[in-house]
Amino acid sequence: MSLLTMLFVRRLLRTSGFLSLACLMAWSVPLLTQAAVEPRPTALYANSENPSESAARLVDRGLERYRLGDYPQAIELWEDALEFPLTSEDTAIVLGNLAAASQQLGRLQEAVFHWEQALEIVRSQPDAEEQIAQILTEQSQAYDAMGQHQRAIRLLQEALTLAENTGDRATQAAIHGGLGNAYWSLGQYEEAITAHETSLDLARPLGLEGFVSTALNNLGNVYASRIRHHRYQANVAESEGEFDEAERLQGEIDADLAAMFEVVSQSIAASEAIGGMMQVRALLNYDRLLQEFENPDIREIAANRSKILQVLGEEPNSRQKVFALINLAVDLQDTADRSLKIDLLQRSIAISREIGDRRAESFALGTLGETYEHNQQYNKALQLTRDAQFAAQQVNASDSLYRWQWQAGRIYKATNQPSQALTAYRNAISTLQSIRSDIIATSQDVQFDFRDSVEPVYRELIDLLLNPETPGAKQQKLQEVLDVLELLKLAELQNFFGDECVEVSQSILSEDGRLADPNAAVVYTIILPDRTAILLQQADGTLSDYSASITAEELRYDVNNFRSLLEKRGTNEYLAEATRLYDLLVRPLEADLAEITPETLVFIQDGVLRKTPVAALYDGESFLVEKYALATTPSLQLTTASESQLTRKNALIVGLTVEVPPFAPLNSVESEVKGVQEILGGTALLDDEFTVENFENRLNDENYSIVHMATHGKFGVDSESTFLLAYHDRITIEEMDALLRSRRTSGAGNLSPLELLVLSACQTAAGDDRSALGIAGVAVRAGAKSALASLWFINDSATVPLVEEFYRQLGTPGTTKAEALRQAQLKAIDSLENNHPGVWSPFLLIGSWQ
Repeated sequence: MSLLTMLFVRRLLRTSGFLSLACLMAWSVPLLTQAAVEPRPTALYANSENPSESAARLVDRGLERYRLGDYPQAIELWEDALEFPLTSEDTAIVLGNLAAASQQLGRLQEAVFHWEQALEIVRSQPDAEEQIAQILTEQSQAYDAMGQHQRAIRLLQEALTLAENTGDRATQAAIHGGLGNAYWSLGQYEEAITAHETSLDLARPLGLEGFVSTALNNLGNVYASRIRHHRYQANVAESEGEFDEAERLQGEIDADLAAMFEVVSQSIAASEAIGGMMQVRALLNYDRLLQEFENPDIREIAANRSKILQVLGEEPNSRQKVFALINLAVDLQDTADRSLKIDLLQRSIAISREIGDRRAESFALGTLGETYEHNQQYNKALQLTRDAQFAAQQVNASDSLYRWQWQAGRIYKATNQPSQALTAYRNAISTLQSIRSDIIATSQDVQFDFRDSVEPVYRELIDLLLNPETPGAKQQKLQEVLDVLELLKLAELQNFFGDECVEVSQSILSEDGRLADPNAAVVYTIILPDRTAILLQQADGTLSDYSASITAEELRYDVNNFRSLLEKRGTNEYLAEATRLYDLLVRPLEADLAEITPETLVFIQDGVLRKTPVAALYDGESFLVEKYALATTPSLQLTTASESQLTRKNALIVGLTVEVPPFAPLNSVESEVKGVQEILGGTALLDDEFTVENFENRLNDENYSIVHMATHGKFGVDSESTFLLAYHDRITIEEMDALLRSRRTSGAGNLSPLELLVLSACQTAAGDDRSALGIAGVAVRAGAKSALASLWFINDSATVPLVEEFYRQLGTPGTTKAEALRQAQLKAIDSLENNHPGVWSPFLLIGSWQ
């Protein structure tokens, strides 16, 4: 057996590490998510020819410091060892040690670099397929922890081919475990489950009990993630009246619950034979899942807790022990356990200091500070929080630092120290921005955690800035509110899609803060727990703020009720709610709007207000659209100023008339496609001509300024449930993005970005505030300057006249897109058949309104 094979198997047997960044991005103490293979340092190969005794001593001392959690000192010693003449094999070992320590410190780029150096050495050696596969597998863990899951998968697939060629089944087991973790992080739960099950099938015959326990634990966590995801989808489906879909999802939830508890129970059984931290992790994970998904027997939880404490008492001090104590403390939910919680956290602080692990100490201090914060013992809480910040800063742990900065801000705010609170919140936002890509790229579960664990930092700073007692000039504070809000809007959209593929443009604003359109004004809404703040930005950059006295829950009820009543087209019941929302959101601005007389109002909506058709807000005499042209955009940073190029009348028009269960046929789409083509000209693809392949070919062949899609579109709770229908196929939002972007790189000649994307038959999930982000995202990600889309499905025969009138108005010189939509909606209001706002108000102009 080769050296690296021996080391690799030893690592499998001793696997006890964490995919630390992924756990941290899930905003919990890093313990329960485990890497398929934990990079482990080792001594120099004893059989190397003439190894340097000095280098060997340095490596041994580094190993000792590593075991104590003193990773910076271990790195320093191993870097010194590299200064001595070493064999290539020993050099690869030391580089692997450096990668392991760097990964423990969260220095993932450094870890990748060291693995790459080790890989270069091993690739130069003959018959090194086994070693290459093993290093690729370990390197993939660093990429996975960085959120580069697709790259990790590519490395693992390369490693799998090599391992299969050599028959190295231990490596194959580890690779499939790594694939399971990467697929899980991408929200590809079925693939993750298959990969983990394959790794278990390979590992069990080899007697790798530690690996089996780890894999079972990870498999249980995948099931838990899928249960959470399906529960959320089921709640949304039920709120929309889709009871069959909700029942189907509940069946999957029940099956996954049974499977989850089966595998975590197996993990406990497997870990008992091993004991130590492996057993602790299995019991902690089981208890956490039990408390989340079941109504557990308190006696069972208490018995498991006692067993955990017993095992931990016999374990040597280590980073793993510190985090186990922290996790155990965090899981204590009964206030009667407060003294035990404090004792556990104090023990974790003492151990982390003894082993010199500042990262672990930061978590222990911060968690104890949070405990005192909840107890309103603010002096103790603040001192501990400051100590936690200092510890995190010493090891450059930005992913934990922001938590303690945020915590300090809350404490300062609670103790009426607004200046200090302001500084703390600003620091937290700055730190969050530095790790934004890591947050975005990590597990799909974080997309749901985002609203609870990241978004509040932005909102609480905004709330503080809007407080008149917070020091500072009002205009400066309001400008900072907008700056923070723009950061939040960008983060929300990127979080919805799970990536950073969102183009930022500042061209809608000049350098002095003025709008490029002097006839527009921007209205921001900010939903806070006790009120909704409203900001008005005039074309010259002047800012004004207002407040609507309504709680977030009351507003949610009113908006959902308004939308529901609008869809009842046989009544005027919507009028009371339309007037109430107008009084809350627009009437406070009326005097200022009358003075500045804008032609267009651009709304940047928040939360549940994103699914509000503001055109139908009613002042008692007229609808808002009768006063102003209206548009919405997710963020001014994502809005590009443009002059209309639609007089070129160059359009690609696609449509689907046939039934695609559960979607009904669109009987009027054929007349819509023909009508739009008569007005704009261009190319039409209908039904069986509207395939993904034909659509892509047409996009790449010609420089279209408009793409009009008369087909069902569903904008769900996340990018996974957001799609458009083509003939016998679905186009996901990622595929739509790729199709529209490809025309700019692979098309003949220099193809310009789309001026306008029209989605005339789409619908958003009524039960989810984020679903409207999907509509905005289609345009933003595709680089389209504007999009016209509907918030809910409208009888397609009613859509045709509105869409046709919109295009006719666009042909009028000097008419903006927002004004063209306004004129089409005014014509509908004046008509006999389509005058109900349930028909015309769902259409939104998104992005550039010019």
